[in-house]
Amino acid sequence: MSWPVVRLCTGASMPLLGLGTWKARENDCYQAVKTALGLGYRHIDTAELYQNEKEIGKALKENFATGLKREELFITSKLWSTRHHPDDVLPACQRSLTDLGLDYLDLYLMHFPAARARGDNFFPSDGKGKAAMMDIHFMETWKAMENLVDAGLVKAIGVSNFNISQMEEVLTNGRIKPAVNQVESHPYLGCHRLLECCTAKDVVMTAYCPLARPGSQEAKDFGVDSLLQDPAIVEISQKHGKTTAQVCIKWQIQRNVVVIPKSVTPARIQENSQLFDFELSEDEMSAIYKLDRNGRLLFFPACKGHPLYPFNGEF
Repeated sequence: MSWPVVRLCTGASMPLLGLGTWKARENDCYQAVKTALGLGYRHIDTAELYQNEKEIGKALKENFATGLKREELFITSKLWSTRHHPDDVLPACQRSLTDLGLDYLDLYLMHFPAARARGDNFFPSDGKGKAAMMDIHFMETWKAMENLVDAGLVKAIGVSNFNISQMEEVLTNGRIKPAVNQVESHPYLGCHRLLECCTAKDVVMTAYCPLARPGSQEAKDFGVDSLLQDPAIVEISQKHGKTTAQVCIKWQIQRNVVVIPKSVTPARIQENSQLFDFELSEDEMSAIYKLDRNGRLLFFPACKGHPLYPFNGEF
């Protein structure tokens, strides 16, 4: 069966389920992508920051050699914060394309609204425990990203970790509309207001960390480690004969939110894809909606205090 898609403002189709690859490195990432493609995944999400684009490219090349067509895939990458200077945008995109072995990206996202100091150190420091930042507004970077669309290097551009007002600033002042806003979202962080705004503006929302990183120290620190044991989700999962993880992912898909669970474990990658033989009822969707507790995991604390730091605004 074909997997569901959402239509972007460009007219392109984006699979609602993709493979996330954050922190998937080297052979683990290569094997995960091979496994996912073999199971029917056609959407792979990566970024320069993840340092795994060469491994993904190797897996893609092998699949192309056995008959997979480029146009069957949807590949997303991201421009990291140290590449926000307009002169750095094209070279960064070209490096990603080279590492992935592709002629174009389906989607290229600005990874974060605030710019860090230029250079090849992804996390430059000011020596005082804060990130070394660069005084470039994200609209300057956006204009350079628009040129990538004109050049045919990317089919669509979008943003990530942008709050509502920042996203609306791009919508108002950009020549090309952002197709996607990728943010952290799970039942404890529903981003309900952002989703309303995205829907109204024809922007697709993508959810990363859709399971709230179970077992991680961050999940424990911020009180969301219990998500997959939440009684409401457990009850729904038992009713459908599904895992709580599958229920959390399905909830996003039924909200028309693209979801990119990350795993390098073949059984989990398969489990995360077994979503299309059940539907959550309106009451079940509502029960999960009500679990929201603004349970954010990722704060990029080194950037806190910067004027463009997004997490002081509304999501």
